[in-house]
Amino acid sequence: MRNLFSQSRLLKFLARTARDKRGVTAVAFAITFAVLAPMSLGIFDVYTMTEQHGKLQDALDAATLYAARSNAFTSADVNTIGQKALTANLQLIPGATLQSSSFALVASGGDTKVVANAAVALPAFAPMEFNHDPVSVTSEVTRPGNNLEVAIVLDNTGSMQGSPMTSLQSAANQLIDLVVSDTQTPYYSKAAIVPYSNSVNAGGFVNSVRGAATVGTLTDAVGDTKEKFTPDSGSTKPTFNVSNCVSERIGAHAFDDASYATATVGWVYPPTDGNNNCITAAIQPLTSNKTTLHSEIATLTAAGSTAGHIGIAWGWYMISPNWAPLFPTASQAVAYGTPHTIKAMVLMTDGAFNTTYCKGVIAGPTSAANNGAGNATDMSLCASPNGDSFTQAQNLCNAMKAAPNNVVIYTVAFLHGGADPQAQAILANCATDAKHAYVPTDGTSLQAAFQSIAADLNKLRISH
Repeated sequence: MRNLFSQSRLLKFLARTARDKRGVTAVAFAITFAVLAPMSLGIFDVYTMTEQHGKLQDALDAATLYAARSNAFTSADVNTIGQKALTANLQLIPGATLQSSSFALVASGGDTKVVANAAVALPAFAPMEFNHDPVSVTSEVTRPGNNLEVAIVLDNTGSMQGSPMTSLQSAANQLIDLVVSDTQTPYYSKAAIVPYSNSVNAGGFVNSVRGAATVGTLTDAVGDTKEKFTPDSGSTKPTFNVSNCVSERIGAHAFDDASYATATVGWVYPPTDGNNNCITAAIQPLTSNKTTLHSEIATLTAAGSTAGHIGIAWGWYMISPNWAPLFPTASQAVAYGTPHTIKAMVLMTDGAFNTTYCKGVIAGPTSAANNGAGNATDMSLCASPNGDSFTQAQNLCNAMKAAPNNVVIYTVAFLHGGADPQAQAILANCATDAKHAYVPTDGTSLQAAFQSIAADLNKLRISH
């Protein structure tokens, strides 16, 4: 009886339970929710992780490419540029934060790479289901580069006295800092400086490029320590002493960069009255030592007339492989056509070219018409065999720009004294093209011109 009663009660309970579906549904829903909700939130976590990964990768790729195409040549500068670009491009999902990011230059064979890393911390909707590590991505952009050999040819004539020279020195120093990199691997950047006035001071290289002087006095010739010449004006033949300055070459190699061993440069016997002396600042061959370059800029002084063609010639010699044996090993230019190498010249003047030479003395008939070469009694009666300074300058510039030399030429007509059509014409024709010719009129615009040249040179150092 007891078992039947118990069995009867159980059947009644089951019947009631079957009729009351609300409780069962609630229990089933609770069980289902407890199981499926974390799974659903986990799926949402996976979705947000995937979405953020894509956004982070896109932003980092764009920032790395931007940094690689910048003018930066140190990891610190690349990192600064890359961080700004990443911040500008990165889209974060709600609750996510940029946890870390870095950009660095890494040497890779003969090239450099910009290597970047970034990580984003995500909000956790299902924190107990799996580890929520930050989303991390990497990006690399190979940045093939170029070596740079640049000759900076600077006007040191008398018209540069005072504030123009101060402005030039400031701008030139900034150009050096911007162009000559602190990091010389895997690509180097070297600069040479050629101060010029009525001539160029060859310094300790003078005997090699001109020949050693013999003690004595020659008449209307070159080679001795003194020269007596027939003047353009007056009956008395002056006698001038030889100097460390040099003038233009003549003959078949007047307008090319054939070795000094093949064709020596011209002599200079400057006047004794103080006009057109040999300038004190000598040439500085190619170097990556910025301290040396800045020291050279500090020696610049303003005096004399303008033999711009001689400055141009020496700017070419500084970066010519044919002249490399003249200089120390570290200052020797590489061959034309060397892979990953840019050769360039920056030429600056504040006036028209007006000084040429004949047999070591300033030529009278060709230069006196410009009224800029000194006293007629200090000039030779004979004319320059190569023509006027403008013609010589143009021939040199044309040859430098032509293949296989392919020298990139920037010109700066610093017209602080007002317009000078002839000077502008000389430099406009010499420059690689109109975009490479600058016409500043004061110290501020001169500095801006040199900054623009530096930016362009740095772009040339990066191949895209």
